Amino acid sequence: MIIRKIRAQELERCQQLFAVAFECGMAHPERSAQEAVDAARLRPSGREEVYWDSRWAAFEDDDATMMATFAVLPWTANFDGHAVPMAGIGGVASLPQYRRGGAIRGCFEAALRDMYASGFVFSYLYPFSNAFYRKFGYELACDAAQWRLRLAGLPERETAGSWRLCEPERTLEADIRAIDALRQKRYNGMVIAGDMEYLWTRENPFATKVYTYVYYDAAGVPLSYMTLVPEANRELTCRRFVFNDREGLLGLLALLRRFAADHSHASMALPVDVDLQGLLSEYCFGNVERSLLQRGMARAVNVEAMLRMARMRGAGELVVAVRDDQIPENNAAFELRFAEERANTVRRTEATPDVALTVQDFSRLILGCCAAADPMWLPDVELNCAPERAAQVFYRKPAFISQYF
Repeated sequence: MIIRKIRAQELERCQQLFAVAFECGMAHPERSAQEAVDAARLRPSGREEVYWDSRWAAFEDDDATMMATFAVLPWTANFDGHAVPMAGIGGVASLPQYRRGGAIRGCFEAALRDMYASGFVFSYLYPFSNAFYRKFGYELACDAAQWRLRLAGLPERETAGSWRLCEPERTLEADIRAIDALRQKRYNGMVIAGDMEYLWTRENPFATKVYTYVYYDAAGVPLSYMTLVPEANRELTCRRFVFNDREGLLGLLALLRRFAADHSHASMALPVDVDLQGLLSEYCFGNVERSLLQRGMARAVNVEAMLRMARMRGAGELVVAVRDDQIPENNAAFELRFAEERANTVRRTEATPDVALTVQDFSRLILGCCAAADPMWLPDVELNCAPERAAQVFYRKPAFISQYF
């Protein structure tokens, strides 16, 4: 088996593998290998085409027969107030006849070492199986709360603000990006989107029947926005539901209430730290439903870098030992010292660890998706110190991701 990054003429084959693996068909099956490359270079339809050369693939020993492939897409994401390089894994595909043969494993082993050498801090993906990706160091990360609200049950509130519909001649892109910029700084894992990720603001709602409304306060400052997709069952799906303060949220809810004559419910995925209970007057009679959604898996690519940048509580020191089977530079014990208003210091050590854990658990904990204060829920984490000491480093933080790749 040969593992390497793809060459230009192999991009079309990657697209064919994806079409077969996901039984989805190709957008342009008539293209030749050269035409596929030309389109990616001159008219890219997404980040996967812009970074077509970031794809890894596994080949038979002839170095020509492709068995499996995936892309390592470069993003910038928030981690504890730092904008860091994040590797988004996308387009993971194997031809059925080669599955369970180690092709994807081989690609991940090579790609993870390359991610570390290339300066990525962490990686993120959306799994078909948690157990499968745990083998490569990934662990459950950001969750989302799925809310379903009966529109007629929403409180009728007056608002001093106003709403505008995003249209081709008035995309409102600058206002939407300003709202996103505040949210991206709050949540670990949030991708700092580029120009290509805002092409959707130019879509024609009169043709697509997908509607984006921006809410402005009385002074004309954009505070929130949502994208509504009407469903056949008289429900609304909020593809995007973004706000940064109470007034922005109330503005969106007030507009949703105005759809009650034509639609029964609206559904939206929100960060788990958002609690609507104090804003919704009636929870009984099916007015509100809430469930938890898994929102992908994360992996620390550079443990030392994450410890240096992580936001700690108070002052102290902790020795953290990480076990990483794929990236040898992470497989070590790190002495961490931290204090308020001072940068963290990290050095490798042979000292007995206060906390010993796998890179999977480290990834989930350092992003703030769970806390180390109660080891009962973390059976593979070894605590050799008081849980309160570990909780200075590993504690719950706002964590959320909305960008798919």
